[in-house]
Amino acid sequence: MAPALPAPLVLLAALALRWAHGEIPIIRLVDDEGPILEGSHVTLECLTGEEGADMSQFVFQKYSQWLQTWVSVDGPNRLRCWFYDVNVTRPDGRLLLAIGTLQSWHAGPYRCLATNATGNATASAEINLHVEYLRSIFVTRAHTWCGTVGDSVAVMEGEDLELQCGADASQPPQYEWTHQGDDWVVASSTLSLRGVSWEQAGTYVCRAQLPGRPELTRSLAVRLAVEGARSSYQLEPELGLGLGVPQLLLAVGLPALLLLVLVLGLGIFVLRRRVAAKRPAGEEPGQRTPIYKGSLESVPSVVGDTQPLVL
Repeated sequence: MAPALPAPLVLLAALALRWAHGEIPIIRLVDDEGPILEGSHVTLECLTGEEGADMSQFVFQKYSQWLQTWVSVDGPNRLRCWFYDVNVTRPDGRLLLAIGTLQSWHAGPYRCLATNATGNATASAEINLHVEYLRSIFVTRAHTWCGTVGDSVAVMEGEDLELQCGADASQPPQYEWTHQGDDWVVASSTLSLRGVSWEQAGTYVCRAQLPGRPELTRSLAVRLAVEGARSSYQLEPELGLGLGVPQLLLAVGLPALLLLVLVLGLGIFVLRRRVAAKRPAGEEPGQRTPIYKGSLESVPSVVGDTQPLVL
């Protein structure tokens, strides 16, 4: 084991390191209480171990996964506004980085960089912002081409049904399924119903929560309709889709009647076009060829015509 250096030598070594590299920066999270949630306000501060230190040569940097490098966010840099949307201020000699509405792209490593008069730079330890969020929640039906279901889903009596609950979240949530009117809970993202019966119809609710974050909870209700022999002529009334015999006749008969009127109208139109096409060219309806004295042309008789043609 190497002998310890005397205190004066340690002080001289520290002063030499400080002269060579400048002030050693420190980065910290102001008001570090609770989780960092999406949409909240976050402030980072860059400082040193000495009171009244000159912070003019200190800057904030964020590591860009896209560029694979550190990017300064408190200078006139276009990437600052486009990608990070932060506000860097220097009130009363302090250096602060504020994010007003935290989003997922603000997550990642941050550090503080100090540059001395000789151009040497010293970086602080990194601080990693992890943004917690739970956004939309959705339900998909397994073994079907339609994928995501809406507010309701219908199955035939006796069929199997499998619903999968998912969410857009910063980490895998905890899921549970419940059936309104019953007291059972399925602690899983998958709800499987084998041989669905009429008694299993109703509203099922999927609930998603981030582990240890009760404030980040979302739920989605899906109504299950069971169809079978009784629904051959009439759908479930609770879904608001029931059709009685008069409504069914009106729904089927009215389109058929409109189609018949359309066909008849089209037939009359075609017939009139054909009759018009058979008339001699230049002859208008109601036009008659004049008869002159001494003409040998025969004229067909007209029933009821009592006026002579030639006087």
